[in-house]
Amino acid sequence: MNRAGYFAAVISLILFFAGCTLAPNPKEVLSDYLDNYFQGNSEKAYEFLSAEDKTIKSQQDFSTAFFGGFTKALAGKTTFSIKEVKVSGDKALATVDVTKPDLNQVMGEFLGTAMKSILSGGKPDEKEMEKIVAEKMKGKNLPTTTKTEQFDLVKGKDGWRVYMGWANEKKINELKAAAEKLERQKNFAEAKAKYSEIMALSSRDDEAPRKVKELDEKVVEYKEKRAYFPNIEIRNIEIRELKYLHGSAAFGEIKNKGDRSLKRVEVTTYCLDKDDKVVFEKDSSAVLVSEYSFGGRDNTPLKPNYSRQFIGGLLDSAPSDWSGKVRVEVTDLEFE
Repeated sequence: MNRAGYFAAVISLILFFAGCTLAPNPKEVLSDYLDNYFQGNSEKAYEFLSAEDKTIKSQQDFSTAFFGGFTKALAGKTTFSIKEVKVSGDKALATVDVTKPDLNQVMGEFLGTAMKSILSGGKPDEKEMEKIVAEKMKGKNLPTTTKTEQFDLVKGKDGWRVYMGWANEKKINELKAAAEKLERQKNFAEAKAKYSEIMALSSRDDEAPRKVKELDEKVVEYKEKRAYFPNIEIRNIEIRELKYLHGSAAFGEIKNKGDRSLKRVEVTTYCLDKDDKVVFEKDSSAVLVSEYSFGGRDNTPLKPNYSRQFIGGLLDSAPSDWSGKVRVEVTDLEFE
């Protein structure tokens, strides 16, 4: 290699490594994004979003969704401090303290304006609301509130970018709906699995980690309850018409054959079709100790070896393929 070729190669290497060194790191990219976002520069902020997010929301959609109302009125009033950025390969997770004016002092007038518009048959006047917030804040040092938030970043062909995860929003909403249904059905382990899927899709979802911890506790608690279920006998079930409610319900008797007193026993009435498959279900309390007891209902715990009659929930919403047969099972309880 001649001298000219040698110097050309050296210069190329210098430029290559300089380019690697000078490329913005995730903290710098996030800082630029937040600077523009909190200043109300929607077009510039949009540039720092990931390519995947941009396929879901256009710049106009982004501006419309995130830069109206309070955001516009608060432009330049919010500060942030990036506390930590954890990088793992082509992904990064940043923890940021965001400090904003506490708007409790202006919410009363804000809501009053919104309600006035709604009662008059119109929609809340966004410009008027922005004006209220701006005027209330003018020349005043409102108290501030600080919240810790997390932001995801990904590294692509164009370098580090802020990742909002909009492509996963629909999937996350579906998983949350499924998890809530499973929790109502007392399938706590399966509900926890759904929230774990959400955590894998988004590290910025605050609810999922809390629910996973909560469901861990419910799994243990419900296991103890289920162990007692065989001690509760449901017998003499029959369907009767309710004279004053224009519907029918399951009437029966419950007996506590165990050694613990019960202050609440939830039973579920399952309506069956001609093939004994469930087509409808209704929860009700066969035992309930409450200060709001009514209708002469026994408001005492169900002691060991005691029994009492109960009325299940209304079955007037059962579909036409209900055969008239039911199955009643204990689905939850609370010990005294």
